[in-house]
Amino acid sequence: MSLLTLTIPGEPHAQGRPRVAVINGRPRVYDPAPSRKWKAAAAKVIQAAMLERGVETITGPITMTLFAVFSRPRSSYRKREPRGREPRVTKPDADNVAKAVMDAAESAGLFQRDSQVYSLTVTKITGAQDEAPRVEVTVLES
Repeated sequence: MSLLTLTIPGEPHAQGRPRVAVINGRPRVYDPAPSRKWKAAAAKVIQAAMLERGVETITGPITMTLFAVFSRPRSSYRKREPRGREPRVTKPDADNVAKAVMDAAESAGLFQRDSQVYSLTVTKITGAQDEAPRVEVTVLES
């Protein structure tokens, strides 16, 4: 049985590459704005799910399963034969999607650090026509 199952609505987002700015002669590394915004919104969803189910911060090993549903481009809609789900083999990479979700979960307080995740499964699909984009997250404490 899962410890926590939740859905993060909206288009899945990958962890962006770190950016570097030089301020007063010193390099400063920061997260790109789209990544920060998505992770902040996802962290709020995770915190709400934790409060609703009475889940506290996990301190032990974790198994995490992610199911990322990306929206189908309008150009691939078919009127007579609606398209179903298809594996997504284009960007973003599955590991970058997972990193964004794990960073959001860590900042939400679901676990102390993402190194606690010892088993991770990520599935990326392009959703069926008119299927809402989302990330379904299942967390098991081992």
